[in-house]
Amino acid sequence: MYEKSNRRKYLRLSFLIAIILIFLSLNLNVFAWENCPFGEVNESYPGTCGRYIDTDNDNICDLSQPSPEDREKIKEENNNEINSSINSIAQTKSNSGINYYFVPIAVILFIIYLTTLFLSRKKKIKLSKHRKIWNFILLITFLISGTFGLILAIIISYGIRLSFYSDLLFWHVEMGISMAIISIFHILWHLKYFKKMFKLKK
Repeated sequence: MYEKSNRRKYLRLSFLIAIILIFLSLNLNVFAWENCPFGEVNESYPGTCGRYIDTDNDNICDLSQPSPEDREKIKEENNNEINSSINSIAQTKSNSGINYYFVPIAVILFIIYLTTLFLSRKKKIKLSKHRKIWNFILLITFLISGTFGLILAIIISYGIRLSFYSDLLFWHVEMGISMAIISIFHILWHLKYFKKMFKLKK
C-alpha cells in the first residue's frame, strides 16, 4: 500500500514537472524576439495587442523585431555592403584613369594617311579611292565609339555592374580619339567649303 502511494506521488510530481516544462517552453516561444503572432514588424508603443513587451526600452515591441545581437549583425552586414559598394565605385573611378594612347594613334593614322595620299598623288590609286578608305575608317571608328558610348550610358544610368566596364570605356575613348583625328583629314579636304561657309558677306 505504501509503495502504491509512493508511485502515485512520483507520477503526480513527474506530471507536474512536465506541465511546468511545457509551460516554460511555450512561454519562451511566445516571448521570443521577432516572433509576433500577428506578423507585425517594428511595432511602436503601445502596440496593437496586450502582448506588447519592451525589454530594451527602445519603444518597439520585442516580438516584432530581431534581438539586439541579431540587429548588430544586420547592421554590420549592411555596413559591409555599403563599403563594398563604395569600393566598387572607387574601383570604377580608378579604371577611368587608364592611360590612353593619343600620341601613338595620331602618329600611326598620320603615317597611313600620308601613305595613301602619296599613292594617290603618284597615280597608284585614285584620289576617290584614297578618300573612300578614310571614309570607311571614319565610319568604323564612329560605329564602335558610338555603340560603346550608348552601352556605357545605359550601364551608368541603370547602375548595371559589368566586369568589362573598363574595357568598354577604354575602346570607346580610343575609337573617339581616332574618329576625331580622321575628322581633321575631312576638314582639310573641304577647307574651301568651310571658309566660304564662315566668310562674312561684305
